[in-house]
Amino acid sequence: MKVQTTSKTVTFNHILYATDFSKPSEAALSFARSIAHKYGSKILAAHVLSPPPFGIATPIAMQTVTAQALREAQHRVEIAERRFKGTPHEFILRRGDVWEELSAISRENDVDLIVLGTHGRAGVSKLLIGSVAERIFRQSRCPVLTVGPNVSAEPESVADIHTILCPIDFTEASLASVPYAISLAQENQARLYLLHVSREVILEAEEAALKDRLRALVPPESGLWCEPKALVDWGEPGEKVMEEAEELGVDLIVLGIRPVSTMAGTRTHLGTATAYNIVSHAICPVLSIRG
Repeated sequence: MKVQTTSKTVTFNHILYATDFSKPSEAALSFARSIAHKYGSKILAAHVLSPPPFGIATPIAMQTVTAQALREAQHRVEIAERRFKGTPHEFILRRGDVWEELSAISRENDVDLIVLGTHGRAGVSKLLIGSVAERIFRQSRCPVLTVGPNVSAEPESVADIHTILCPIDFTEASLASVPYAISLAQENQARLYLLHVSREVILEAEEAALKDRLRALVPPESGLWCEPKALVDWGEPGEKVMEEAEELGVDLIVLGIRPVSTMAGTRTHLGTATAYNIVSHAICPVLSIRG
């Protein structure tokens, strides 16, 4: 994906929709289809069959279990096809480690965006929860749109985007999210909120200067239907981001995060631990961009 600094900067040509055919996955599909329609994208709907459980006595028994799982997945694909009517798409069935297979599909198809639903619970034998969802979130080289368990899934409105919240700490990683936030605000004629959260109490003059810096991130030629709103707050960043999202009733959080390798010893508000907390508990989908 090519990201520039002018308007209409972001394209999503290929969207990888990771599904385990669960309700969270169904909710995530609405967002994937909405983005595909707005950007003229093709959706690659991928389901990964996990290896048979340990303890199966014979190779024949293992083959039987594998064949049955494949038949069930193919049946679910046939049912799911109905929801893709009018959307360019391709179903991909793979067998193996979930993240390794999704990563391979992403590389092979030059994927611009991964979309998935996460249950947000540990200890449940499902594909896209806990450690698997976190691996995707932390390791993906392209943006990831996650639809968590607290996101409303009304069929007619689940993919409507009227307001977007973009937290910024002015690091390179967080600034990488700005072109995406602007582009999505353009495509959806949505109101854009830019938020900076300080861990320390700030003076009135500092607050005014920070708001000016936030507003300056949006070029005059961006073509937004209304001026972006700059917000400054102080406290625990993750909590403040979620508080603002709920208070403003935002439909999408666009979050720039640092690569895992650069996180040692940092406590800034866009670290992966805080970001994953937002992803897991936000009332709206979260688009995470690794800077």
